[in-house]
Amino acid sequence: MRILFSLAFVVAVAEIAHAATIVSPGAGTLNSESAVPLLVPTNGAPSVRYQQVYGASDFSYAGSLEYLITQISFSSGPSSGVIDVVLPNVQIWFSTTPRQVDSLSPVFGDNVGPNNTLVYSGQLHLFLQQPIGDFAFHIPLQQPFLYDWRAGNLLMDVRNYQTVSPLTVPPYLRSFASSDILGDSVSSALALNASSPTATFVTTVGLFTVFTVTGVPEPSSASLFLVGLSALVLLTWGRRARVQGNSGLAETR
Repeated sequence: MRILFSLAFVVAVAEIAHAATIVSPGAGTLNSESAVPLLVPTNGAPSVRYQQVYGASDFSYAGSLEYLITQISFSSGPSSGVIDVVLPNVQIWFSTTPRQVDSLSPVFGDNVGPNNTLVYSGQLHLFLQQPIGDFAFHIPLQQPFLYDWRAGNLLMDVRNYQTVSPLTVPPYLRSFASSDILGDSVSSALALNASSPTATFVTTVGLFTVFTVTGVPEPSSASLFLVGLSALVLLTWGRRARVQGNSGLAETR
């Protein structure tokens, strides 16, 4: 019974928490590459602030209503040099934004949602790792973010407080793959100062991003799990009580 209970518990947990990956923009085209916000050289800007909106539609087809985002990953651009950099001080925030794709405000504060959450803070080392498809530059989040795509689009807000030294050998560019299409599911706003409240550029460009997520079950799934778990617990207790009762009868005889 103990083995049966353990197996049932593992199966139920696996049913409730299933890991997956979601690519955004899902329908984008690799037609550009971008150094912002994490690969900007010091001769481009001393620091940057960058916001990117991801369309909720990219999350709506993956099978869950809510997702716990635990990691983001990027792919190097087709013309990029070697990416192995240490950024001294980076903050990454996530929120559910009321803004639409291709309609970000140049005022950063207007784009931020009420559930704004700091998901990464501190030094960040970007280097080639075990890839997820073509995406080999991973940022595990220090604080997972619970995203409900029904509530609005997803906003990533990055403050890179110190950019990196430029490459001294060709190719002189470090970049991530991006999409620059009006009407796809990403767009962005950029300021060449991490402390700026307003963007210098608002564009249709957005980085291709892989989100590592865990699907959160609907209440019905959670209820079924609890009912099944309760039944197993009662069955185990009942069997134990019968065994103890039989032992007592044997002793009195």
